Amino acid sequence: MYGKGLYASRCSPCHGNFDGKGFAAPGFTPPPANFKDPTTIAMLQESFLFWRIKKGGVGLPVEGMPWKSAMPRWELELSDEDIWKVIMGEYDGAGQKPRTWDESE
Repeated sequence: MYGKGLYASRCSPCHGNFDGKGFAAPGFTPPPANFKDPTTIAMLQESFLFWRIKKGGVGLPVEGMPWKSAMPRWELELSDEDIWKVIMGEYDGAGQKPRTWDESE
């Protein structure tokens, strides 16, 4: 999957094998997200994930708490399409699935 390749090159140094334990993770406060934890990616809206990857967390004002973090912004390096591919790679690597429309309703 293309998104997993982008994840491996851009995200894994901090987020590791989707567990938040990449080689660059020690010392970050807050620590990088552990996508395998069911209280992270499975609980977040896809639009938040997109915004977080695109805009990052560095430089947010104090009012931006609790979203302020060392997460870099990727909007200059990744296209919107690539950001969505990374998100889908994160879901897949974490063993989670994005929300879907319930077509029975």
